[in-house]
Amino acid sequence: MKLRFGIIGPGRIAERFARVAGTSECAEVVAVASRERSRAEAFALRMGVPKVHDSYLDLVRDTGIDAVYIGLTHNFHYEAAQLCLENGKAVLCEKPMATTKREAESLAALAASRNVLLVEAMWTRCLPAFLRAKEWTRAGKVGKIGLVEAAFCFKAPYDPLGRLFNPELAGGALLDAGVYPIEFAMGILGEAPSAIAGVASMGETGVDYFDSMSLLFPSGAIASLSCGLSARASTDARVYGDRGSIVSYNFLGSKRCELFDSDCALVETFEGDFEDGFIFEIEHFADLYRNGKKESDLIPLEDTIACAGIFDEMRKQWRS
Repeated sequence: MKLRFGIIGPGRIAERFARVAGTSECAEVVAVASRERSRAEAFALRMGVPKVHDSYLDLVRDTGIDAVYIGLTHNFHYEAAQLCLENGKAVLCEKPMATTKREAESLAALAASRNVLLVEAMWTRCLPAFLRAKEWTRAGKVGKIGLVEAAFCFKAPYDPLGRLFNPELAGGALLDAGVYPIEFAMGILGEAPSAIAGVASMGETGVDYFDSMSLLFPSGAIASLSCGLSARASTDARVYGDRGSIVSYNFLGSKRCELFDSDCALVETFEGDFEDGFIFEIEHFADLYRNGKKESDLIPLEDTIACAGIFDEMRKQWRS
């Protein structure tokens, strides 16, 4: 039997989720809700979703729904996830699940107290190429890691009222783009940073347009990460160790990674083709639900909490 998803927030990312879920053998989207019923109805018509609810609460209380995918803007993630968990519904919430460490800890504690599955939709953590790169590092094939490099910088059309540039919608490069290189580094290293330093270029709307971060980890590794909204940068991520290195090509949707020795000679290549990487996240979540799991081993809540703590520290440094 397929896992039945309800969607809260019928935006562009939710449309992508529904489209990919429609190709899955393990999940389907059966309902949608929006603050404006007309938006939910239009979404349902486009995506072939059979049921439209008048409110988020009605959707969450629908006994024909197993789990909720939250595709709202960042500022609404916390309250929507809280509503779902309080009503016993499993949650797959778009990144970042929380904009502060306090919120992330609160949601994790609520999920534990209600014994409900809660996962941040960090789909890049589920990609086969990422998992292979992680496997190489765990096997010691690059030796002791000294440096991780990753960036997500793109040029977005300027709209002061849009979600990327509007502070009321929790806009800015860090929350929308920075979460990806942060989660890549923590996932590869298997630990949270012990020290954080960063700078940001602030835009006219008061949100961060470009950020640069240096993270020091307990193992001694350093991550050099950046994110931005007004210029494009390479999305190839690199991991450097004392015995070799790894390149994850386009780590945001990687289909290929390569392992090199200390002389930069190619040792191994992994390639895994797919149409849309969301499929791995959907299948992973469905598997967790089917097996009664309450947390993901690929996207653990401790990483979501640590990432939100980095948001807190970065904002604190910007204001100082």
